[in-house]
Amino acid sequence: MSNLKEELYELIKSDIAIFDFIQEFALDGFWYLNIESPSNGWINTKFWATLGYKATDIPLDLAAWKTIIFPDDLKELTENFLQLQHHQTHNQPYDQVIRFKHKNDSTVWLHCRAIAIENDKTKDIKILCTYIDITEQKRKEEFLERCNTAAMIGYWELDLQTQKLYWSKTTKSIHKVDDDCEPDLTTAIDYYKDGESREKIIEAIDNAIKNGENYDLTLQIITANNNLKWVRSIGKVEFLDGKCVRLFGTFQDINTETLAKEEIIKEKQKLQSVIEGTNVGTWEWNVQTGETVYNERWAEIIGYTLEELAPISHETWENLVHPEDLKISNQKILDCFEKKIEFFRCECRMKHKDGHWVWIHDKGKVVTWTSDGQPLMMYGTHSDISEQKQIVERNKVFIEHTPTAIAMFDNNLKYLAVSEKWRADYRLEGINLIGKTHYEIFPEIGDDWKNIHQECLQGKSIKRNEDKFVRIDGTVQWLKWEIKPWYNDNNTIGGLLMYTDDITEQKKIEQSLLEKHTLLETILESIDVGIVACDQNGALTLFNSTTKRWHGLPLDDVHPSEFSKYYGLYDLDGNPLLTEDIPLIRTLRGHKVENQEILISSTNGTSHIVSTFGAQLRGPNNELFGAVVAMHDVTERKKALEKLLISEESFRGNFENAAIGMALLEPDGRWMKVNQTLCNIVGYTEEELFSLTFQDITHPEDLEADLHLLNELVNGERQYYHMQKRYFHKKGNVVHAILAASLARDQVGKPLYFISQIIDITQQKKAEAEIQALLDVTKDQNERLKNFAHIVSHNLRSHSGNISMMMDILLEEYPALLDNEYITLLKAASTNLKETIVHLNEVVLMNTTIIDNLKSVNLYNAIENAIQNVSAFAKDSNVNIKNTIGKDERVLAVPAYLDSIILNFLTNSIKYSTEERDSYVKLSTFIDKGHVVLTIEDNGLGIDLKRHGAKLFGMYKTFHAHKDARGIGLFITKNQIEAMGGKIDVISEVNKGTTFSIYFKHEKI
Repeated sequence: MSNLKEELYELIKSDIAIFDFIQEFALDGFWYLNIESPSNGWINTKFWATLGYKATDIPLDLAAWKTIIFPDDLKELTENFLQLQHHQTHNQPYDQVIRFKHKNDSTVWLHCRAIAIENDKTKDIKILCTYIDITEQKRKEEFLERCNTAAMIGYWELDLQTQKLYWSKTTKSIHKVDDDCEPDLTTAIDYYKDGESREKIIEAIDNAIKNGENYDLTLQIITANNNLKWVRSIGKVEFLDGKCVRLFGTFQDINTETLAKEEIIKEKQKLQSVIEGTNVGTWEWNVQTGETVYNERWAEIIGYTLEELAPISHETWENLVHPEDLKISNQKILDCFEKKIEFFRCECRMKHKDGHWVWIHDKGKVVTWTSDGQPLMMYGTHSDISEQKQIVERNKVFIEHTPTAIAMFDNNLKYLAVSEKWRADYRLEGINLIGKTHYEIFPEIGDDWKNIHQECLQGKSIKRNEDKFVRIDGTVQWLKWEIKPWYNDNNTIGGLLMYTDDITEQKKIEQSLLEKHTLLETILESIDVGIVACDQNGALTLFNSTTKRWHGLPLDDVHPSEFSKYYGLYDLDGNPLLTEDIPLIRTLRGHKVENQEILISSTNGTSHIVSTFGAQLRGPNNELFGAVVAMHDVTERKKALEKLLISEESFRGNFENAAIGMALLEPDGRWMKVNQTLCNIVGYTEEELFSLTFQDITHPEDLEADLHLLNELVNGERQYYHMQKRYFHKKGNVVHAILAASLARDQVGKPLYFISQIIDITQQKKAEAEIQALLDVTKDQNERLKNFAHIVSHNLRSHSGNISMMMDILLEEYPALLDNEYITLLKAASTNLKETIVHLNEVVLMNTTIIDNLKSVNLYNAIENAIQNVSAFAKDSNVNIKNTIGKDERVLAVPAYLDSIILNFLTNSIKYSTEERDSYVKLSTFIDKGHVVLTIEDNGLGIDLKRHGAKLFGMYKTFHAHKDARGIGLFITKNQIEAMGGKIDVISEVNKGTTFSIYFKHEKI
């Protein structure tokens, strides 16, 4: 130990401030912990400051450490502490890099170096830990690792003393091995491709170990997944005491770059071959320095060698170019420099060594630029086009004066020559086309055309008989065209020749013809006229849809001699048509066919009568090439004509023999035609009427109304009119008639004649007068009858009152008579008689307004009263009467009528009961659509409705041989029911019984 070291130890023992200085400033943290009791440990302030905490923020226990130490590192730290405690490794330090969580949530990397110290007296084991902050170092390492990963650069290290080989993560990734792979030197060498690559790496490693030489090799490896890959391996040597102890270096994946370089080399070789094969010169020009490089072919084209042109510069080229072309060339170069154009292209003349001019096509491009945007390097080609120019000149005169539209182009589709017809067809007069590209002149040219041009430049000839070319202004040109390559004398393609023919007008004509043809076809297929045509030999060429439908057959290759049989052709008498009588054949042979009617019998069983019209088909030189026949279906017209003939005959018969007067009259009123009945009505003969007008025999008081209606008929305001009017008979008496008149018009609506029907109603008029007289008498009789009813009802009311009063007195004096059944019945009959007289009086007062004076009547009570009235009769006839009606059921009725109706039906049921069974009468009700329906059902004799149904409710109609039958009851009852707005239905069967259903207006409770 040196003296200063001993001195420092003594100073530390004697002066604590020196220790504090060391632990505060020489280190980033310091621990002194009791493993058995960590809470009694000491951690210096610098440690907590490094993590951003105060000493009081974190307690010294395991739970607290879990919050600030990464789990993996805490586990390792704990294991190391235990190892120090249980193993005799005291005073032997250990190293660990621990990640702590800073208070601001960032990660702090601390290098921990610790030793265990045992107290000789207490035997306690304590841990002394020092910490150095290596966070920045770790960040740099991570950054370097990410950079290496991005650049696919790994690193490796070989410890020759331990023979341990280390590969970085990226190195393992390049080899496609797992992260936990731990290769040795032999394994690493085996990854190199067997052969040259493996031999070189073995030699390089051996040379490095023995001679200390570094190496940098580009080799191939075979990865773990069996892929071949180019890598760059760099090795460095570390010597100690003249002996190599360590090798280290980098390992880079350069597969992509190496393969790309190989491709570039191949492409360069290929390009060089192409350049040599195309026999063109090449040039390179440093625009900034003026340095220029030409190949041998460049000089050879103008008759020189490169040595003869030395020293070579840009001026070499300028001195050889024709002065006129130099101006054009310099301008195009300037356009490239200003980036107006991307490629430099120029045709120019250069002076050959022997003095003649050589046509050169120069092409080039600025490939690199300076940082301030100035052109730096320009490369290009230099080809001899003299031969091409000679060919163009030879063809130029021919092309310019040819009457067709022709254009000649070079390989870049630049115009070399055009004909005047080309200019005219495309409206290019006055435009300088030479030297301009086809696409400059026609920017509307699409990719389809460009693809065709490229195919032709490869040697194909392509043509179209018609093609649509849409111009930039939207107009359409139709072209017939052909494009083919033209060849130089050396049989290389020099460009294209285009021939076009503007067929726009022809297409318009074709389109018009097509439209007309389509229209004609549409008409032929849609009209209901059969059209059939044949050629000059009679073979069918046209058979429209209507014809197919009529025949039920399609067009077929049938010989004319078989037409009648195959297509079912007959004359109107039903005989098959002979071949020479078929309208189409007759027309073809020159016969006139006009309105020839034939019969077509279809295969589907229908037949058509058709009227035919034929015409021959002739060419422009009047040559016959066929015939056509149009067929009109006249079947319905024929049927209608037959019906019309029948109708006319029928009308004539009806007109002449009609029981009413009929006439046709001129628009001015003169008689045109009259039948005999009309003559009989007015007493004139037909000849006499023809000399008159209807106005002459019309009663003056009816004439104005008749003429008014007639004018409305003429003006179209009505289609017909009816009226009663009076005519004067020839004898002078008045004839009453009903007139019905209509007007017939022609096709344009002009009145032709009036059609009149006249019915003589003179006798009806007389009968009406007689009926009116009878009505007057009846009315007077009704008034007398009404007065009589008043008198009768008044007198009966007096007498019935007297009877009722006498009955009351009798019963008052002899009360015992109340037990006499007949006296009781007599009393009830007296009371009912009194009510009947009241009801009769009400009927008289109501007159004809019955339905408006209906009253709400309790139907149950009315029936009970009626049952009481006929109880003696029912008892005597052994008939049981059942009243099942609800006590609150009400109807709207005239009380007298209601009593009469119920009484009538009850007495009939009793009267026509049978002794063959227990007789009954059942009364019930139901509701039907606003009516109360009273049903009266009995099981008596019944009625034969088949025999008597129609006269059941007739007056004086009887249906049983009963001594009291009068045939008046049902007649009165039906009229009473209908007078109250009701109706009556009946169901009956002989010897089973009858059910009457009586409908009353419903009085809702």
